Amino acid sequence: MNEAKKVYNFKEKALGPDFAKDKLKDFKALIEASQSFTVVSMPGVGVSYFLKYLSCQDFACFIHIDLYNLPTLSQHEFYRMFHRDLGGKPTSSTDEQVFLEIKAILKKLAEENEKVVIIFSRFDQLKKDLDENFLSNLQSLTSVTQGKIVLIFTAIKPLYELSPEAVTGGNLPFYSKVYYFKPFSKEDLKKLFTLEHTQKAHPNLDEMIKLSGGHNQLLNVFINSHKQNNLLLDKFVTLQFKDLYNYLDYTQKKQIQKIALGKPVEEVDEYLLGVGMVKNVKSQMSNVKFQLFSPVLSEYIKVNIPHKLPVKERALFNLLKANFGRVISKDEIFKEVWGEDSENASDWALDALVYRLRKHPFLKSQGYIIESHKKVGYSLIQA
Repeated sequence: MNEAKKVYNFKEKALGPDFAKDKLKDFKALIEASQSFTVVSMPGVGVSYFLKYLSCQDFACFIHIDLYNLPTLSQHEFYRMFHRDLGGKPTSSTDEQVFLEIKAILKKLAEENEKVVIIFSRFDQLKKDLDENFLSNLQSLTSVTQGKIVLIFTAIKPLYELSPEAVTGGNLPFYSKVYYFKPFSKEDLKKLFTLEHTQKAHPNLDEMIKLSGGHNQLLNVFINSHKQNNLLLDKFVTLQFKDLYNYLDYTQKKQIQKIALGKPVEEVDEYLLGVGMVKNVKSQMSNVKFQLFSPVLSEYIKVNIPHKLPVKERALFNLLKANFGRVISKDEIFKEVWGEDSENASDWALDALVYRLRKHPFLKSQGYIIESHKKVGYSLIQA
């Protein structure tokens, strides 16, 4: 199987030598140092595209194994797919026998190549089936020929967090090596998008790339949205952000909430900084130390974390909502909102109240608009 380094001709190969140069440089250095590691990233950021691009390089013999191709997420099926991807022929052998054959194939590859790199793309799909013995078996592959075999895993969290019972004992040092994969640069994401959409013209591409913060899946959702003037009104956009937000733990959620709301944060979780969900932007010109990677994520958090409308804003909103589309007179508003406190009710106070409600994240998140009807009153509509 001396042609292993030549068999991959993924379309990502066409991205060219200038694609993701910094990331490629990092990976090459780790491989040359015989360092196995786990690539940790945000979900959907585009790691799998980069790993296919990496597999087309010629500085090592690459074996690319995509766990999304497993018929069922089990160790049994994993061993067999691994065996087939190495060029082995399917047999009815036990898992132990298949694994011994895998080792034999890898030993031969290591004799024929300077480095053999095995990429387990989307490895965390197996998290429910991971155990200490299984991970020990994979680790032992690097000892088939000392210093020549490198394993690369991918996951949305470090494996020792996803499966702490499996990553223990002798496994811990090996599986604790993490490479944090940050979002792509604007230039690299544009190349990746163009590769996928060669037949389409996208006039808003540069703006959508900027708003995506280098996240591939977000970019595709943004581009396909029919609400590009207000992306958060698109249910697919909000679902994407919901997935990004919900996979964080409680502490991480609280930190990005504070950052989105512009509240002071002195320290940020290593994971958030590592995967690039949070960027350090501290400068002498601003008191702001951190930003979220996408301004649209900031807006999503502002409008989706629990918001309590102040008493008068809530009363006005409820009145307008109950009479959706109908003009509510100022007198009716004064009576409902101010009640016995009518001495403080004035056109100025009402204008100020409407202004505050219009600016409230809750109203923006629902796409509501308060229309003014000069000298008459107000009505509530939805964009």
